[in-house]
Parts: sequence; C-alpha cells; structure tokens
Amino acid sequence: IPSRARFLCWRASEIPRTMDADELFARQLQEEEDRASVVELMRAESAASSSSQRTEFAKRLDGGYRTVLAYGKPEARAVALAVIPLARLEREADELVARTAGKASEVGTTSGDDGTSGDEASSSSEKTVPISRADAVLRRLLWWFKDEFFTWCDAPVCVACGTAKPTPIGTGQPTVDESKHGASRIELFRCVAETCGREVRFPRFNDPVKLLSTKTGRCGEWANAFTLLCVSLGYEARWVLDWTDHVWTEVWSVHQNKWLHCDSCENVCDEPLLYEKGWGKKLSFVVAFGVDNVCDVTRRYIIDHKGNETRRRALLSGPGDEQWLVETIATARSVSRRMCSPARAKVLATRDAREASELSGTAIVDATGIREETSLKGRTTGSVQWRAARGELGDLADAEKLALRVKEALQETKADLEKQLLPKGDKETTNLTTSAALAKPNREGKTDRVAEAVRLEFTRLTATDRGMSPNEAAAKALSTVRRALRVKGKTGCTGIRSDRSSVSN
Repeated sequence: IPSRARFLCWRASEIPRTMDADELFARQLQEEEDRASVVELMRAESAASSSSQRTEFAKRLDGGYRTVLAYGKPEARAVALAVIPLARLEREADELVARTAGKASEVGTTSGDDGTSGDEASSSSEKTVPISRADAVLRRLLWWFKDEFFTWCDAPVCVACGTAKPTPIGTGQPTVDESKHGASRIELFRCVAETCGREVRFPRFNDPVKLLSTKTGRCGEWANAFTLLCVSLGYEARWVLDWTDHVWTEVWSVHQNKWLHCDSCENVCDEPLLYEKGWGKKLSFVVAFGVDNVCDVTRRYIIDHKGNETRRRALLSGPGDEQWLVETIATARSVSRRMCSPARAKVLATRDAREASELSGTAIVDATGIREETSLKGRTTGSVQWRAARGELGDLADAEKLALRVKEALQETKADLEKQLLPKGDKETTNLTTSAALAKPNREGKTDRVAEAVRLEFTRLTATDRGMSPNEAAAKALSTVRRALRVKGKTGCTGIRSDRSSVSN
C-alpha cells in the first residue's frame, strides 16, 4: 500500500477504547471519510501506474511497427536481393525437395547437409510429408545466412590494430552518420593492446540495409537483416519481438498454411518451444510485426500458461490492461491494412481467424505431451558467459556443465597465468609437466586455478567415458589444459584457445 494510504489506514484504526456517543459517531464519520480517501488514492495511483506501463508498452509496439516499415521500401529489397546467392540456394532447395519426396524420414539426419540444424534433424525436419520448394529455399536461406553471411558480435574488433575482445567502458552518443542508420545506442570499448588503447565503437544499427553491409551484430541485428532478406524473396515475413530480450522471424508457409518460426541466430525453423523448453526462458509477451499484420503470438511459444499469466500481469498490472492490449493491437493491425485491396483484406481476415483459433487452442494442450520426442537445447550463439548471464543455456547435461566449468576455470586463469607460472625474474620457460606442480598453492595459499581446471577436466572425462582408466583421464586432462594455456618463454601467456575435443564452445 502506498505510504499516504498506509498513514490514512493507521489513522482510521486509532480509536480510543472509551469515548462518548457523539465523539464515537464523529470518529466513525471520519473513519469512513478516510477509508474513502484511501480507496480514491489507491485507485489514482493504480491508474497512474497502469498509464505508465501502457505508455511504455505502446512505445515498444510503435517501435516494432516502425522497424518493419523499412522492409517495404523497393530500394531496400533491391539491395537485399543483390547479396543473396539465389541461383545456388534454389539449386540446393531443388535437391532437398527431391530427397524429401523419396525419403522424408532421412531429411536432416546430417547436420548442415540440407540447411537444417542438428536440432531440426532430430525433430521438425523429419516430416512424413515432402517439403515444398518455397519452404526448402527458406531453409537453405537460414543455413546460408548463419554459416556464411552474418557474424555474431559479443565485442567488436579494434579497427586500428585488429585486436579482439576490447574492454567495455560504457555507452556513447551516436554520430550524425550513425544516427542516420538508426543507431540510437552506441556501446563503447577500449582496445586492450598496449600499443593501441584506442576507443572502439559498436553502433547498434536498426537499418536493415546498413546491416547487410556490416554483416554483424546480436539477435536484434540478425533478425532485422534476415527478415528483410525473406521479404525481398517474396515471402510474407514478420519481425517478432520477445519482451524478455530476443528477436526472431516468422515466415508464412503457403504449403503448410501457417506461420513458421525462424531463428536465424540458431538456424532453427519451426521450433516455437525452443525458448521456453530449450533455453529455459520465462516468456511474458511475444508480438509479431508485419507490414500489414500485428499480432500477439505469445501462446505459440509457451506451454507454461499459468506462469506466463503471472509475468504478463507484472508488466501490465492495471485493471483492463489486457483488454487495452487486445484493442491496441487490433487498432494497429487495422491501420496497417488501410491500403489493402478487398481481396487481400479477405485473405488476411481468413488467416487471422485461423491463427486466433490456433493460438487459443494451445491453452488446452497438456504441457507434458508436447513434442516430448524433441530434444531442444540451450542457446548456441554468444559467449558462454553472456548466455549464462541471460539464463539461456537451458538444461545442460552434467558433462556439458562440467565442460562449461572447465572453460570458465581456464578463462579465469588467463589474467594471472604469467604471474603464477613465470615468477618475476624467472627467465626460463615454465612447462606444465606434472600435476604436482599444478596443484602447488600460490603465494596467498589459494589453490592454483590451473590445477582446478585439470581437476574439473579429469572429473568430466571420468564421468563421460566409463572405459577410460583414471591414469588415462589424468593424462588427457593435463594435456588438454597444457594446450589450452600455452606459455611462450619470456612472452608469457599467448591467450586461450578452445580444444573442441574436450572443452565446450
């Protein structure tokens, strides 16, 4: 209860034990008046809070619709078509269609062979119905976009000296040119090279055409650029915004008569439960934006309906807020279709009714019975630390968790490796040759982190390979850490590199 409301409640309850009838009557009148004031005050504060929440929500809805307006520009589509190797993708799509026509159960059994990811190979791509050519081109576009065209950026490389992994130092103001391309937020870094130390800028561009030239970013940039590519190829596509900070694409499949979830960051198609069931995200609102379509599609991506309702109320807590959202989205949809022909409007109305039925129907599906055969994994793009901080690693197997701890231990060691292994004044190259040397406590009496890395890797190996003897596991763990933490004589640490055979990426 607000502080003023609490005070009024306290004052109304402070009634002396003994008083005459007139005084008691007067006090009762005052109490009723105070209670009425409390009700009015709380109602006003609730309305103010609700108004603030609605305003913030409306801003995000407006931003989403403004994003997709760029996809309708002819010049943007022309630039997009120029970067797509369409002839090659169509040729590969034809091969995929031919394979699915003859052996549908074998589609996607090998990751990357047909443009599907490993997750798809074990789930949605194993269809009993042959894939259409348009859907096959879409899958090949997803594969090409992730594997060959766009790159993930946790931190930019220094443009002056080429050094990677600069240190974050905050945010800055966009330049005139950066603002022209929709970069309202600029992330600033400092180059870690001793001979450089320059400021490194990472503009978060919101112009999809600009992104086709930079070819890098995080999920926002990925989804923005990929959605433009889809539209340029003639697909009906929607840019999808998740209120818990992720973005992806939905593409209309004429063959399947439904919207296909497409995550270009993960090279995943038609796996809508990936985020809640795989990554472990707690979704609240998910809204899809198209040039003539705005829709709350949250139910497509969830099975935890009770939890979702609680999270939605936390963001829109006022009375009537949910109805306000329904009406606001309906208005936005209506405005986006003002220029539609009667024929097009009829098609969209039919599609809307079908989608509304689909989304409302998901509420009565038993959560335990949805695609239990599907193995949905945690997020794969971005650094392990970044994904862990966002809670998107999903339910990793014990071995994967151990591998993650190994990698973290190795990364923690990087900063102090030279000091620990090459004491000041020591001109000799220190070799990681014995576990006894690794286990030696440092000067503060704490356990050496290198030894901890070896121990963790040893634990992981013995847990995952039952046929490996303890001696073999110890030798392999030591070898792994030696390769991951290379020291070159007087120059000290040269950095950490991942050994894919033993440490997760």
